[in-house]
Amino acid sequence: MPTLPRSALITLGVLALTGCGEKEPSDAEAIAAVNAAQDIKAPVEPLALQPILSPDITKNKLHGTGCAFVPEGGGIGAVLLAQDKRGVIKVGNALVILAPDTGSAQMPLGSWSHYTGKENALTLTASSPATPLGTGQQFKGKLVITDEHERPVYSASGDFQCRAI
Repeated sequence: MPTLPRSALITLGVLALTGCGEKEPSDAEAIAAVNAAQDIKAPVEPLALQPILSPDITKNKLHGTGCAFVPEGGGIGAVLLAQDKRGVIKVGNALVILAPDTGSAQMPLGSWSHYTGKENALTLTASSPATPLGTGQQFKGKLVITDEHERPVYSASGDFQCRAI
C-alpha cells in the first residue's frame, strides 16, 4: 500500500476537521432559506403591445361593444379591446384574452376598469369625462398592465373610443 507524504496527511486532517465544526441549520433556518429561494422573481419584462387589426377582429370573432384604447403617439391602431365579456391585447403576434373583473368599476358600453389573465392584469382609468363620438363615446385615460407579481410592464395614456366593433 502506498504511503502519503506527511504534508498530504496534514492537509487531509485539516480538511476533515473543518467539516466537523460546521453546525447543521435549524428547521427554521432551512424553511427561511426555501422561502427566500421561492421569493426570487424574474426581472420585469416590459410588454410591447401590437395594434389589434381588423383581420384579428374578424378571424377571432371579437365583434361586440366596448372600448378600444389607442395610446398617445401610437397612430390609429387600438392595442386593447375592453368588452363586457373579455379584454384583448396583442403581444408577439398572439392575441391574449383576459377576463373582466365584474366587481370593478363599470366603464362605458359594458367595459370594465379591470381585467385579469394568466400572466397579466390590466387597469383602465379615465382622466376626462366621456363625450359623444358618433354613435359612441370617447374619453382620455390610462392603461396600466401588470405582470403576475403585480409589477407594471406597460403604461400609457391615450384615447378610449367606445362603440360597437
